[in-house]
Order: sequence, then C-alpha cells, then structure tokens
Amino acid sequence: MRNRIALIGECMIELSHLAPDRLAVGYAGDAFNVAAYLARTAAPGTADVQFVTLIGDDPYSTRMREAWAAHGVHADHTRTVPGGQAGLYLIRTDETGERTFHYYRSQSAARGLFGPAHPPEIDDAIAGHDLVYLSGITLSILGTGARRRLITVLDETRRRGGRVAFDTNYRPAGWPSPAAAAEAMSAVLTRTDIALPTLTDDQAVFGDRTPADTIRRLRRAGVTEIAVKQGPRGCVIADRMTNLPIPAVPHVQVIDTTAAGDAFNGAYLATRLSGATRKQAAEAATTLAAQVITHQGALLPPPPHPAKT
Repeated sequence: MRNRIALIGECMIELSHLAPDRLAVGYAGDAFNVAAYLARTAAPGTADVQFVTLIGDDPYSTRMREAWAAHGVHADHTRTVPGGQAGLYLIRTDETGERTFHYYRSQSAARGLFGPAHPPEIDDAIAGHDLVYLSGITLSILGTGARRRLITVLDETRRRGGRVAFDTNYRPAGWPSPAAAAEAMSAVLTRTDIALPTLTDDQAVFGDRTPADTIRRLRRAGVTEIAVKQGPRGCVIADRMTNLPIPAVPHVQVIDTTAAGDAFNGAYLATRLSGATRKQAAEAATTLAAQVITHQGALLPPPPHPAKT
C-alpha cells in the first residue's frame, strides 16, 4: 500500500558552526526534517512524502527545493511567493552536544501559510492525504485566522478517513507565553491520532511532570497512539490502555542533538505505516535518533540516490 503523507511547516536556511568563525550551509526545519527522515526510512514504493509550505523566489529558496528532492521529499503542494524569501537560523552546540538556536525569520514566506497567499485548493489537496503531520513550531508561525483555517483542514482530513500526527515541539521564542502555546496546541490535540511529544516541551507548556502525566492528558484529549520522547532516557509509548517504556540506544557519542526528535518522528511514522507494531516503530526511531546525534546539523547526508517514494 502506498501511503500519501503531507507534512506542514517551514524549511529554513541552516547555518551551523564548524569553527567559531566558519559556518556550514544546510536547509532544515522541524517538519521538513521529519519529512526527510520519513522518506529515508520508508520501504521503497510505500510512501509519497509531500512537504507543504510557502517559499520565496530567492536563490536560497530555489536551492532548498533541490535539497528536498535529494532527500526524496516532494513539493507538489508548495507554492512560491514572488518577492518572498527563506527564513534563517544558526545552531550553536555546547560541549555535550546540546544546541541553542538563533532565528532570523520574521520575513519568511512560510509565515503566510493558510493566509491570503496560500491558495485555497491546497487545503483540499492536504485533506486528501492518508496522514497529515504538523508541529507546535508550525502553529507558532501562523496567525489566529490561519490556525482556524488549518483546524478546518485537519477536521476535513479526518472526515475523509485520514489521520493527524502532531508533535508539540515548543520553542519559547515563537510564543507570547506558554499559556498561548497550550491553547493553540490543545485545539490540535483534540484532532490528533498520533502524538509524538517531547517530555521537556510538555513540562514547559502543560506543566506535566512525568511521561504518565503527558499520556493521561493526551488520552483525555482523545489521542489513541502516543510516543513521549525523553532524550537519553528513551521514550514511553502508549495506546488507549497500556504504557511501555523503550530504552534509548546506550553509549552514543553525542556531537549535536539537533533534529534527534525529528528523526525519531520520521522513523516512527514510516515504520508504523509499513504495518509494524508500536514497539518496533519506537525501536527503529530510537536507533535512527542515536545515529543522527553523532552528526553535525539537522540532517544526515541524503542517500546516494533520492529515496524512491
């Protein structure tokens, strides 16, 4: 079976430090990272991975599209905004591999998602997919009206039999307050089938203390499949009734933790879509995340040939 997956978000220019005064250029963003890792992990012929965003017509946006294709990600529902430009962020990592981000994205074309520059026929195209993925960062770049339009798309997706996957992925700089983030995220969580949060994010936004707290709250929202990521402590997966801890891969030399959670999400979804169990998907996801954190930057180099999707 060929699954049609639409991932909604922003892809940016990524500058990561090779030395204090030397930078490497890449193209990344949390929802796109998930798309790239999903395409990498999916069995050949089983997934049509579409990235949905708005980009500019600047040279970096053009190069960005080429990078997507190299990772096996399609852009049938991405549109170009004349005069628009790509957002940019810089990564700095400390001696433990933990990262901090510095964003320059106020003029990013992707901030117009589900606004006047986003054609309405894209809404119908998104809703026709088997799975729609988005994140808290996706929500953070949208205005109130755009979020309402997005919610309508998610409702229509589920009405047609598709599913919604959501990662609460929280960056405080994108929100006026944790309460504002909680309100926007809660509206999506009541329409979510697969939740892929990170515990530290949900601690900051919702006040959860443990994975069990997060799982209880998500079950009350109606979520039926849950994987709570805990970094070096692995994850806890859950359905309507059971919780199961999955350990992280031990003894990993951490270089850069950027996109570890995105890699987990992409591998988890790809493995589940292949018909594997939740436990098998979580084990595949922790394995890929462990590989990613030994590499500088968000994305592993693309496969020698674009993933066949």
